[in-house]
Amino acid sequence: MAAATAFAPYVKRAHAAGPIRVISHRQPALEYYTDQMKKALPEGQVSVELMPIDKEVELASITMSSGSDAIDVAYLNDTTMQKFAASGWLEPLDDLWAKHKDEFKLDDFPKSIIESVSYKGRIYSMPILTNTEMFFYREDLFKEAGLALPKTMQEYLEAAKKLHQGRVSGTVMTLKPVDGCLNESHWYLNAVGEGWFDKDWKPIFNQPAGVNAITMMKQMTAFAPRGFTSAANDESTINLQQGLAAMGLQWFTRAASMDDEKKSRFVGKINWIAPPGGGQRIANDGYAISKYSSKDKDAIFRMLATAAGQKSMQKGAELAMPPRLSVLGDAELNKKYRWYAAARASLEVGKPFPSMPDFLDVGAIVTRYILQAVTNEKEVKTALDMAAKETTELLQSRGYYK
Repeated sequence: MAAATAFAPYVKRAHAAGPIRVISHRQPALEYYTDQMKKALPEGQVSVELMPIDKEVELASITMSSGSDAIDVAYLNDTTMQKFAASGWLEPLDDLWAKHKDEFKLDDFPKSIIESVSYKGRIYSMPILTNTEMFFYREDLFKEAGLALPKTMQEYLEAAKKLHQGRVSGTVMTLKPVDGCLNESHWYLNAVGEGWFDKDWKPIFNQPAGVNAITMMKQMTAFAPRGFTSAANDESTINLQQGLAAMGLQWFTRAASMDDEKKSRFVGKINWIAPPGGGQRIANDGYAISKYSSKDKDAIFRMLATAAGQKSMQKGAELAMPPRLSVLGDAELNKKYRWYAAARASLEVGKPFPSMPDFLDVGAIVTRYILQAVTNEKEVKTALDMAAKETTELLQSRGYYK
C-alpha cells in the first residue's frame, strides 16, 4: 500500500488531453531515444519522465493495473513486457505494425527481435535496444593450432579439447546461478537440444535431445577454468582478456573491452563469430503502448517508429547495440566497431527466452538441477527429469494446463 500511496498523485492525473506521456528508465541510450520521441512530434506533444528502473516498472504496474490512462508509453525489458502483456495491460501492435511496415522499414528487424517483443504471437513493444551473446575466440590460438572456426557444437567441443593447454583453458563457461547458468543452458538446449517446451508448455528439456545437450555441457566443463559454477560475466570476461581461456560465449556488451589496452592483454587478437549452432540468448528492451491510453495510438506508434528508425539508430549505435540489421551492417560502423558483423550474424541465429511470464521462475528450478548434473551430483537424465517434474508442478499451479 505504501508504494501505491506514493504514486497516487501520478495515477490520478487525467490525461485525456495533453501530451503523450512516456515513462522510462534513465540511462544514456534511453535518454537519447526518448529525446528522439520528443523530436518526432511538434514541441510540447510528448512529455518524458526518466527514473530508476525499479521505480519506473512499479509506477507502470500500479497505473496500468488500475486501468488508468495516466501513462501512454512505458519502457519495458523482455521479461517485464511478457508479464505486462499477459496481464492484458498492453496494446497489441500487429495492425499498426502492418500498416506502417513499409514506411518505417520494419522488416529491418530480424525475426529473433520480433519474437523477443511478442507474446503469444502478437507484437507488444517497439524494439529500441538489444543485446546478444556472441562467440569470442583467440584468433592467434586457432591459427597456431591449425583449427577451423567451429560451426557446430561438436566442433566447438573438439576445439576446446585441443586448445586446453597449460594455463589456458579451452573455453569459458559462465555458470553462476541463476542468470549465467540459465543463459549458457539456453544455448545448449537450443543448439543441441530441441528447446525448453513443446507448444503446450510441457517440458521437453528432459527428452533425449535435451539430455544430449546437457551431457555435452557437462563434457565441456572439463575444459573450463576452475570455479566455472561461480563464474558470472565479469569473471568470464576477465578470463578472455587475460588469456586464461581460448574462447567461449559472452555478451555483445563485453566485446569493446577486448580491445581496451587498460583491460585486455590481447588487443586485436580476439575476434567474434555467431555462436556455433545458434540459439544463444537475445535480450531486448523496447517501448510499449498502454492498453488504457486515451491518446491516438496511431500517432503514438508513429512516434515510436520514428525514434526506432534507421537514421535515429545510426546515431544511437554509439550508445548501445541497435536491433536493426541495416545499422549493424553499416560499413562505417563496422570499421569503428569491428565486432558489429558478428553481432549481426548472431542476431539472425539467436533466440529469446521462451515467451512465458514465469520463465525466470522456471529457470531458477532447472538451472539448480543442471548444475547438479554437470558437477556429477546427479546423473543428467535423473536431474532433468526432476527439473521437469518440478517445472510441471509450478506451471500447473499457475494455470498453464487445462
